[in-house]
Amino acid sequence: MSNEKTDDQYGLTEVAVEIQTKGGPRSVPGLSHKACPGLAVTMHPFGVFQVTHTKTGLKLCRLYQRASSAMMAMSWWALIADMEGCDWAEMGVAEVSVMISKANDKPVPFDDCTSTSQGVTRKMTVGEWFQHHRIPIFDEFPWEETDQFELAISNLEKIEVPA
Repeated sequence: MSNEKTDDQYGLTEVAVEIQTKGGPRSVPGLSHKACPGLAVTMHPFGVFQVTHTKTGLKLCRLYQRASSAMMAMSWWALIADMEGCDWAEMGVAEVSVMISKANDKPVPFDDCTSTSQGVTRKMTVGEWFQHHRIPIFDEFPWEETDQFELAISNLEKIEVPA
């Protein structure tokens, strides 16, 4: 797009994303990263953020209060696709479903997502993580001292991007 703005320091680009709403398609601003061009953080409805699959305009997970939290979720989705050798920009709904099914029992390719059962803590599987991130609840607090933006960028930098 001619009106895209790129931030070379972080690999982010402002993009227009056509999202699917109950009232029909709607164009909203989004923030994409060069490591996952098929995903964007968007804000719809106003005041909350989500990860949107740009090809279909569908949200991938619950809503977030902070853009940096949605950016972190976007980095996780990007790492899962990278682990499976998939490209978000190329996948449609059916391909996304197949990717999640194939990765369902594998441990997530990122830290800080664990499950504890009978005193044993382990990394969540992709299937467990996926179910957890579809639950429509807010689990973040605006007064937290840490901002997940830098960690999200660090995750995205782990993905090899062709020159």
